[in-house]
Amino acid sequence: MTGFKLQTFSGKAPRISARLLPEDMAQEAINTRLDSGRLDPWAGNSSASITPVGSYSVSAATKTLFKYSDSAWIGSNDDLDIVRSPIAEDQHERIYLSGMGGATGYPRMTTSSLVGNNTYYKLGIPAPENLASVSLVGNTSKADEETPISRAYVFTYVSYYGEEGEPSGALTSQIVDVYSDQTVTVTFPSNPSGNHNLLKKRLYRTDPNGTFRFVADIALATASFNDTVTDANLGEAIPSGSWTAPPDEVTADHKDGPLLGLVSMPNGFLAGFSGQTVCFSEAFQPHAFPDSYKLTIKSDVVALAPLNTGLLVLTKEKPALIQGLDPSSMSMIEIDSTLSCVSKRSVVDMGDFVMYASPDGLVAARDNGLSVATESVLSRDQWQELSPSSIKGFHWEGYYLGFYSSDSESKGFIFDPRGGKNSFVKLDFYATAGHNDLENDELYLVVGGSVVKFAVGSNLSYTWKSKKFYAQRPINPGVAKLECLSYSPAPTFKIYADGNLKHTETVTSSDLFRLPGGYKANEFEIQIEGSVSVNEVCVYESAGEIGAS
Repeated sequence: MTGFKLQTFSGKAPRISARLLPEDMAQEAINTRLDSGRLDPWAGNSSASITPVGSYSVSAATKTLFKYSDSAWIGSNDDLDIVRSPIAEDQHERIYLSGMGGATGYPRMTTSSLVGNNTYYKLGIPAPENLASVSLVGNTSKADEETPISRAYVFTYVSYYGEEGEPSGALTSQIVDVYSDQTVTVTFPSNPSGNHNLLKKRLYRTDPNGTFRFVADIALATASFNDTVTDANLGEAIPSGSWTAPPDEVTADHKDGPLLGLVSMPNGFLAGFSGQTVCFSEAFQPHAFPDSYKLTIKSDVVALAPLNTGLLVLTKEKPALIQGLDPSSMSMIEIDSTLSCVSKRSVVDMGDFVMYASPDGLVAARDNGLSVATESVLSRDQWQELSPSSIKGFHWEGYYLGFYSSDSESKGFIFDPRGGKNSFVKLDFYATAGHNDLENDELYLVVGGSVVKFAVGSNLSYTWKSKKFYAQRPINPGVAKLECLSYSPAPTFKIYADGNLKHTETVTSSDLFRLPGGYKANEFEIQIEGSVSVNEVCVYESAGEIGAS
C-alpha cells in the first residue's frame, strides 16, 4: 500500500479488530448517517410544541410521552404503558394505562372528556360485598295451589361507561322459596369506596332452570329493591359471571403487584402481567380480566410484545410465546433460548419483529426464533459498557434508536437491523422518553427536558474514524483530498500514523493539500469531523497516485 481511497462509508463494528475491519467500516461513528453510502450527518432535532394535559410540565425527569390527540399529550415521570381502546368506534375514546405512576400504581383509564383534566378512574369494576338480606314480603294464598320456586340473588356494579363487574356471592342462607303472589325485598350492602365511576347496580336472580337472569337496574344510592318481576319477564343471562378486575395492588408476599405492561392484542382484547402471571382481558371488555384466562410463567415477566404469531413474553430468564385467537383459550410454549430481557423500556415493535436488550446484545425476536442482532458488531463486554438495563428504545424508519445511561456517559445509538451501511452508530445526545406518532410518521423525543422531533432539524456535527490501514513497507503519505458536496462549514481532516496524530487540516475545497513529512509508518487512520456530506477521501504518497487511482 502506498495510500488509500474511500468512496463508501459504513458504521462501526467494535467487535472486529480495527486493522481487520472492512475497508469502509469505522472505528468510531458519531452522528453519522451512512445509508446512502457516502458520509452524511444525521439531521438534528427540531423543537416541538406540544400541549401536556393537566398541569404536567415536561422535564428531564419525564419517562413517558404519549400523544392522545393534537391538543392533549400525556406525560409522566413514571414508566407507563398506554394503549387505546380495543373497542371499535369507542364513543368515549378511552385509553388504558398501567405502571407505577399515581398514588397507588393501579391500572386505570380515561376518556376524551376527562383526559384534559388529567383525571383517571381505576380500571376494573369492584367486586360487590354479598347482599345484606333477601326476604319475602307478605303471606301467600297460593300454598295449596302451587309449588314455590327457589330463588337466589346476586348483583353487580355498572360504571358510567357501561362496564359491568363480577357478581356478588350467592349465599345459600339467602335462597328464598317464592310463590307467585309474593314479593322479594333485596337489601344491598354499602357501596365501595375508591376511584371508580360507578353509575348503578344490576340485579340478577335465578330462573326456574337455575340460570341467573337480569331483573332490574337500580340507582347506586338505592338501598333496597322490591322484586315483582315475573319469570317470563326476566332478561338476559348474567354475562360477567367470571369477570374480575385486573390485579391492582401489591400482594402480601410481594411476588405480584398491579397489572403492568399493557399491550393491545388482535381480536379486541388486552394483555398485561403481574409478577409471573400473564393476564388477558375479555374480548371487547378491557376492564374485565377473568382468573381463568391467566397463565403462569416460570420467571418474573419483564415485558410483553405482540408478534404475528402470538404474544412474546420476555422474562428475567427464558422467554415464552403465547398463542391463540380467543383470550379464553390461549396456550403457552417456552422458547428454548437464554436471551432474557434486562430492560422493559428497551422493547420496541419494529413492524414484523420485536427488538429488546438482553445481557448479550440487542435481540431480534421474529416468528421463527430469536437472535442477537448486534452479535457481529459488538461483543458482550462492549455491549455491557452501554449499561443495557438502562436502555430505552424507539423505532424510526426501520432503525432501532437506543438511549443508555452508564457511569461514564448518557448517550444514544442507532442500529440498522437490516444490515445497512449504518450498522451501529453513536449519537451524542440522550433522550429520557419518546413517542412514535405513526399517523404523521414522526418521532418525538424528550431531550434535555424539552420535546423535540427527531431528524428534522439542522445537521449534527459528526465524527467518523476509519479502520487502521496497514502498509507492507513504512511510508510517508504526502497528499490528501476530501471531496464534499459543500465546504461550508469546512470539515476537519486528521491523519494518525502508528497511533499518533500527525496532521489536522481544515478543508475548504476539493484541492489536494499537503501532509507533513519527516516520518515513516506502517499503520494509518484518518478521522473526519464536520457536518457536510463527504463523497470521497484520498490519502497517497504523491499527487500522481491520486490522479492515477
